[in-house]
Amino acid sequence: MERMTNSTNALLRSAFPRARRATHISTPESLPRGLFVAELLRLGLPHIGQDEFRGRAPAAKLAVHGRPVLVRADPSDEVVEAFLRLETGELVLVDAGYGHVCVEVAARTRAAADAIAKALRTALAITRPAPTRVSVAFWMRGRNGGHVRHREIEAPSFTEVEDNYTAVVRAALQRLLAVRGPERGRLILWRGEPGTGKSHALRALAREWAPWCSTHFILDPRELFGHGGTYLLDVLTWDGDRDGEDRWRLVVLEDAGELIAADARVAAGQALSSLLNVADGLLGQGTRTLVLITTNEPVRRLHPATRRPGRCLCDIEFAPLSVDEANAWLAARGHERRVTRPTPLAELFAQDGGVLATDDGDRRLATSFGFARSLPQ
Repeated sequence: MERMTNSTNALLRSAFPRARRATHISTPESLPRGLFVAELLRLGLPHIGQDEFRGRAPAAKLAVHGRPVLVRADPSDEVVEAFLRLETGELVLVDAGYGHVCVEVAARTRAAADAIAKALRTALAITRPAPTRVSVAFWMRGRNGGHVRHREIEAPSFTEVEDNYTAVVRAALQRLLAVRGPERGRLILWRGEPGTGKSHALRALAREWAPWCSTHFILDPRELFGHGGTYLLDVLTWDGDRDGEDRWRLVVLEDAGELIAADARVAAGQALSSLLNVADGLLGQGTRTLVLITTNEPVRRLHPATRRPGRCLCDIEFAPLSVDEANAWLAARGHERRVTRPTPLAELFAQDGGVLATDDGDRRLATSFGFARSLPQ
């Protein structure tokens, strides 16, 4: 189910909003859209109203608003695409899934389209996630650009996880979490070996910044900067959950060290140039976009251009907890066991879950670390 990714709330236009949304209508998931487009062209409806919001649209609830022409829904009624015809002649297309709803209304007048879109928002919208959860947009490349899905994830407050980090890292994260709309520097680098807590910090950051910045996780970072730029532009111009014109977006590239390696221009083509352009070049102007890259690579292997003052907002090296910090972590959780060497967070969590990590290299670490891998299936 590919949807146009740069629609705006209650935006009314006199033409179909983006031609490529009407392409590839031979697949079942595209049939409601194909019928919607064909019918609005046949009737010559000149106005299309759009809105996108957090909500749910079960098939039974949609039937209250108009006569269903074609409805596709999964067994849980969580993912729904529906084409409705209203008694007054307007057409409605609903594309909903995982707490997010996109509606389009075709009508003869702007006022009618606006009123119907507003009524659908009132009927289908839900309140924002509880403070312990945040909405994240997950992106991957589709046939015609970016393909996005939304999930609400558990996100701790930083005070709940701050003892997962060394004193130096903790202080750096506290400064970053306090940022609101940076004037300079839009690239954030998080470095460190696996299991040092980068993913836990990312969820805490998403929660802290949620009031002013939406989080967009890129599942295929290398694809984002290739194929003519359509995918990248979809991510940078998407505004489906914006509450106002000043809202920022945080684009997350996890384990994407190859894009910023010292030999990146050779190994990854123009990906590094495009990335730097988003960070502080023309491509990033006016998009209010921050880019966060996590990597396991040591700093000596990273391209120096990524760490340039004025471009890099924050560069944090995540490290294992010191012996004292690790033992304090264990003691706070009621464990009698103690360590005798600096210990990564993942090993401490393994011990906390009853899987012991030994000093001889035979370590059975938790396998669910990583931002995307830690999400509920």
